[in-house]
Formats: sequence, C-alpha cells, structure tokens
Amino acid sequence: MRASGFTLLEVMIALAVLSIVSAALVKNAAQSVRQAAVIEERVYATWVAENELNARRVEIRSDATFPGVGTQRAGVSLAGRDWDVVVATDSTENENVRRVTVQVFNASDNTEPVVELDGFVGRY
Repeated sequence: MRASGFTLLEVMIALAVLSIVSAALVKNAAQSVRQAAVIEERVYATWVAENELNARRVEIRSDATFPGVGTQRAGVSLAGRDWDVVVATDSTENENVRRVTVQVFNASDNTEPVVELDGFVGRY
C-alpha cells in the first residue's frame, strides 16, 4: 500500500519557487514605495512653485509692485518640509510683461531643482 503525500523533492522545489516569487514581489513593492515618495516630493514642489508664481501675479497692483529683473531666493515650508525657492525674473519684448522662472529645491538636497516652472506676469 502506497502512502499519499508529497516527497521531499517536491516540497523543496515548491519552496524554491515560492522564495523566488516572494523576492520578486518584495523588490517590486520597495520600488513602488520609492516611486511614490518621488511623486509626492514633485507634487509638493509643484505646489510651492505655483504658489510663488501666483503670488507674483497677485501682488502687481501698480508700477511700484511690478517685478524688476533679477533673482530672489527664499525659504518656504509646506507639508512639513522645507524648500528653497529661486525666482528669476527676466524682461521680455513687451515692457509690460516679465518672464518668471521658479525653481524649487529640497532644502536638504540643494543640488538639482525638484521642479522648475516658467510663467509670465504682466501689468494691465
């Protein structure tokens, strides 16, 4: 009479396949977490850049508040993070319009901008 069940070899092969699949799943999960963190950082940096650009648009009320050509640096806090913001204002062919470039850096890693946003502000 033969006993039913798995042989040692079958169990070893099943465990090997399971470990390979598990390792691949863990690797993919870790990669997804890293990608989510990068996306989150870009979203917050984009919000910072949009806030800075919109602040420039709103504050133009007269010639005295029309932005001059130059570069400004500032520190901003958003979502519990610190950001360094560089705002470069350039002239255009139209004297009533300025080109504004906003670069947002993570304050802890100031080497490359997380986001760079270009826009225009004008006096009407």
